[in-house]
Amino acid sequence: MNLDIAESLTRWSVRLAIACYLARVLGEVGGVSIEKRMAVWQKSRRYWSAGCVFYLIHVACAFGFFHQWSHQNAYQHTAIETAAVTGVHWGGGIYLNYLFTLFWVSEVLLWWFYGIDFPYRSRCYFWTTHFVFATMVVNATVVFGPPYWLGIAGLVLILIGLRYWQRGRIVSGR
Repeated sequence: MNLDIAESLTRWSVRLAIACYLARVLGEVGGVSIEKRMAVWQKSRRYWSAGCVFYLIHVACAFGFFHQWSHQNAYQHTAIETAAVTGVHWGGGIYLNYLFTLFWVSEVLLWWFYGIDFPYRSRCYFWTTHFVFATMVVNATVVFGPPYWLGIAGLVLILIGLRYWQRGRIVSGR
């Protein structure tokens, strides 16, 4: 396959995954009435699921096009990219990516299996999910992404914070 197409598929699939995550977060930020809460949660679950599918496409593209389905190649690439940013030649971040993939797929399956209010049954679970996701996005952006993405991420966080502050709370209601 053409390298430009492979790179575009790999980059845009992860961008779409993040866009779906942001759509979920923006939909959940702010107080809504109990009557509207279920509709928000249904949209959030669809965005979350679509984001997971885009993320899995990203992983398949990265492994297939750039690492020839080799864990060792992915480990080495991660080590080189990490060293370029931090000065430490360490590829162990690939294991965090494996855990993150398992986490997101499991979270989507649990959400569909246990019902629409599953992630909102516990504020701790809700916030842990978002902390894990945001940490992964920031770390991946620092190592693999262009620096301006961090500025965009900061702007999005400010907008989310403003919306949260204006409306008073997050939709998770228990």
